[in-house]
Amino acid sequence: MAKGNGKQNFRQERLDRKLELAKRDDMEVISRRAAETNDFIRLLSANDYIINRLRNQLGRPNGVPVEQAVKFLERNEELRQEMNKLNAEMCQALGMSYRAPRGFDNPLKEEEVKEGKKRA
Repeated sequence: MAKGNGKQNFRQERLDRKLELAKRDDMEVISRRAAETNDFIRLLSANDYIINRLRNQLGRPNGVPVEQAVKFLERNEELRQEMNKLNAEMCQALGMSYRAPRGFDNPLKEEEVKEGKKRA
């Protein structure tokens, strides 16, 4: 067997696994255009796992105290909203319209409406 075939088989197996995972309902496929996206994917994967564990252990003996878990969940939500706001601000700076993802609102939309009323 040629040396290159092992590498090709590995790549094909990896691709097949990715395609199988993409078919699952609990998976999302993300295209990567920026180098930072890889870091965000790894951070979000870890966050997803940890938040799930946190919720499952909430209030249990030897688990995370409810007050602390609530603080973690609130901080997690603040980070999500901050990322949404950052995206909106970058779009505004680039002169692009920002369409917030499902479940989010454009945080700058109210500011844009207020600025429009001031000009009128």
